[in-house]
Amino acid sequence: MNCIAAISTPLNTGGVAMIRISGDDALEVAKRVFSPKYPCNSVDTMEGYTAAYGFIEDEGEKLDDGILLVYKAPHSYTGENTAEITCHGGVYIAKRILQACIKAGASLASPGEFTKRALLNGKLSLTEAESVIDIINAGSEQMLKSARAQTDGALYRRIEGLCEKLLSVGAEISVWIDYPDESEDEDKISCDSWRERIEEISLDMESLLSSYDTGVIMREGITVAIAGTPNAGKSTLMNLLSGTEKSIVTDIEGTTRDIVEQSVSLGDIRLNLSDLAGIRKTEDRVEKIGVEKSISRLDTSQLILAMFDGSRALSDEDKALIEMLSGKNVIPVINKTDLDITIEKDYIKNHLGDYVEISAKNITGVEELKEAVITHCKIKKLSPESGFLANERQRECAIRAYEHIRAALYALSEGMTADVAGLEAEAALQCLYELSGKSASEEVIDSIFQRFCVGK
Repeated sequence: MNCIAAISTPLNTGGVAMIRISGDDALEVAKRVFSPKYPCNSVDTMEGYTAAYGFIEDEGEKLDDGILLVYKAPHSYTGENTAEITCHGGVYIAKRILQACIKAGASLASPGEFTKRALLNGKLSLTEAESVIDIINAGSEQMLKSARAQTDGALYRRIEGLCEKLLSVGAEISVWIDYPDESEDEDKISCDSWRERIEEISLDMESLLSSYDTGVIMREGITVAIAGTPNAGKSTLMNLLSGTEKSIVTDIEGTTRDIVEQSVSLGDIRLNLSDLAGIRKTEDRVEKIGVEKSISRLDTSQLILAMFDGSRALSDEDKALIEMLSGKNVIPVINKTDLDITIEKDYIKNHLGDYVEISAKNITGVEELKEAVITHCKIKKLSPESGFLANERQRECAIRAYEHIRAALYALSEGMTADVAGLEAEAALQCLYELSGKSASEEVIDSIFQRFCVGK
């Protein structure tokens, strides 16, 4: 392939920058811009996985000194000859060196082109390539572990297992179509066997599809609204979880009049928090707008932390809020346990479920709140090593595969000819091949890599 180059480190964010070059002529391009300081370390004689210190030049003009790393095909990230030039981390110098590489024969890489070449050269499957962007965007330890497992092929292996089962059943159906048994008893035995195995595949697909919602949570975090009546402690909890004075805290009711947002880490989980205005009836025009926006946010949040002041009895506004939250994914949070508790706990539990007691002021009960969040969002059910659907493209492929599998099962259960089930099994197999990348179209692949930054 033609030689490409790009700056592969964020500009002006560190002491060094790195320009990556990949392609058949990568080492020749590197030779034209890099001169090892010591004559024995010529680019021509460098082995793969070795480095040399020297000078970076542009048509004889010295630009910088730095390090050249050499990787030789097929033992590189892209599977091609690759050179990486590390220089000082200034924006101008990094761009000048990239320009020198382009003058020397390289073309500017498009977004994600290095990883795309790794895919095309068989170094990564499509699902493994997609997980690279999740590693870059990982916002929590749990998401990093999950993305790392995907990069190591967890989902790909899971898909391959399903494909092998489908191939086995499909092959037997094909043989039956070409050489049908003369015995009706043998036909029935075969049909029963195929039905049982496709039922097993169907259950495996259901398990895979169920992993999507949790996978999205682990990748993007949980959208959490902190709701309650004025002075329940919502803003104090927001500040506690975010570690900053994000929300104003006073004894005056109605201080928060708009939605305050912040992404925070609660252990391994990322919470996209919204501190809502206190929900109550009000004649204040500005506060009323804030209350209306808060009520609307309740409908779009994945989880609601319903805050209650434990030092006072439930008010009519508290009970109206409880009624409003009926049927939603809610964790009741009884705050101010540092004071005498007079709130009606049984009423809260009967209407909203098990509650968590905290003192946002004294920072107690946070671990219990964390465990409640994990339980409500079912994060413990997902093992990163098992592989999960990480994006909408993968989910859509899996849904189509599942529909074909169910159609094959229906055909066998309703006494249709086996060739109908065989066609549905083949269609499901093609959907899974599209999921893993074995038969993905060029348009699908291009759209995936458009999400990558240049240089990756």
